Amino acid sequence: MIEPGLRHDLSNDEYHAITDWFSSSQLKAALPEHYKPGGSQEALDFGTLFHTAVLEPDNLAGYVALDATAIAGNNPKTGKPYDAPHMTAKFKAAVAEASESGSTVVAQADLDRALRMSEALRDHATAAQLLFGPEGTNEESAFAVDDDGVRHKARFDRRIPGAIVDLKSTSAKPGRHSLTRAAIDYGYDVSAAHYLAVADLLGLDAPAFALVFVSKDDKPRVTVAEIDGTLLARGAELRRRAIERLTTPDAPAYEGATGFLTLTAPRWAELETSA
Repeated sequence: MIEPGLRHDLSNDEYHAITDWFSSSQLKAALPEHYKPGGSQEALDFGTLFHTAVLEPDNLAGYVALDATAIAGNNPKTGKPYDAPHMTAKFKAAVAEASESGSTVVAQADLDRALRMSEALRDHATAAQLLFGPEGTNEESAFAVDDDGVRHKARFDRRIPGAIVDLKSTSAKPGRHSLTRAAIDYGYDVSAAHYLAVADLLGLDAPAFALVFVSKDDKPRVTVAEIDGTLLARGAELRRRAIERLTTPDAPAYEGATGFLTLTAPRWAELETSA
């Protein structure tokens, strides 16, 4: 039975299995005109591995990294590495053996990348202070009920005195323009508004929200960012709309779900008229 408050005993899988409390992901799913569904399973799995490497490094013991090319060896017909080594009987047998022990199998290249990204965070003074400082809790599950009786949940990557820190692996280019686009595309503004709202309902000391981006390049780039008041207000308004859709039976599911939707050219699409 889940009660309002903080939980430190829930694994990531156990947290996500609780579906009768609204999470930021559920809210974004109620806003299909603004957000596409999450990335591929491969991307989600790497994100979990990366978060584990940074925030719960002791749990890396539950992973087994396999190099498909090394395990499969060379194709006896060509004397060269297989084009698809992960499809060979040798590699499939190695995966089955590791899985039987209860380990999570990952590609050696993915583990190496996650560890490089973790090291890049430690080398970045601001990110290291936020993520590896002496004060703070990692992977904390929070449950809160608002004044209307609506139940909300959030899983904070890290909470430190005065702030919630959200860790993101990204393929976006560095810089304000690209990372702002990523924040809007993936609904980080809604996530920020939701996490801060849950923290406020629980009376936590967390009025600020920080994003720590790490690129997935061979030489990872780290950027620490904050969301300004305008973008946070956008996230709060979209969060309100999502809650309304999820709790009000007659609320339209999305813009255009009923009646007619009028499409108007934005300014950038308007053609210049000749004099």
